[in-house]
Parts: sequence; C-alpha cells; structure tokens
Amino acid sequence: MKADISLAERRRIERDQWAEIRAALAPRHFAAMLEEQAITAFWFAHALEAGPRIRAILAGMGCASVPVSAPVVTPDAEPAPPPAPVPEPLPVRPGVPDLPFDLRQRFGLQ
Repeated sequence: MKADISLAERRRIERDQWAEIRAALAPRHFAAMLEEQAITAFWFAHALEAGPRIRAILAGMGCASVPVSAPVVTPDAEPAPPPAPVPEPLPVRPGVPDLPFDLRQRFGLQ
C-alpha cells in the first residue's frame, strides 16, 4: 500500500489522522483537568475548615506543638585567595617560526 501512495500524500494522511486523534482527546483532557482542580479545591477547603479541630484533637492527645529546632547557622566562609598571577607571554623574535607550525610540519599534518 505504501508504494501506491506518494510520500507527501502519506504524510498528509498521517497528519490528518493525528489531528483527528488530538481533536478527540482534547475535550477529555480538559474535562479531567477541571475535575482534578475541583477535587483539589474541595480538599483544600476542607483542610482549611478542619485545621482548628485537628489542632484541638492533637492538643487533647498531648501533641500540642512540635518543637522546632533552631536554624543552623554556618560561620562565614574564609575569603578566597587572590588569583594566581597570569604569566607573561614569552617574547618572540621576528623571523623565528612558531612552534605549533613546526610540529604540524614535522608530523605531516599541514
């Protein structure tokens, strides 16, 4: 079958098929996202509403509060040493070929 249809036509057909699949899945995707948002809002509202009651229950059980440790403070880091001085380039005499050129010529890499 593939040999009967040109490549451009086959790609157009595949593009149309994928467009149909995406068009069919989009409403389901948005419905699922709205449902997830509604469930999250429901649980969030109930958690805010039940917060004082849960704290009262925990206080009645003797778990009024959990001690929080003090934040860990690290001492200031020592300053970094100054950067090493950059060495000055070696002076080059006029008329002296550069070393990389000589190496390339010696190894036949030119």
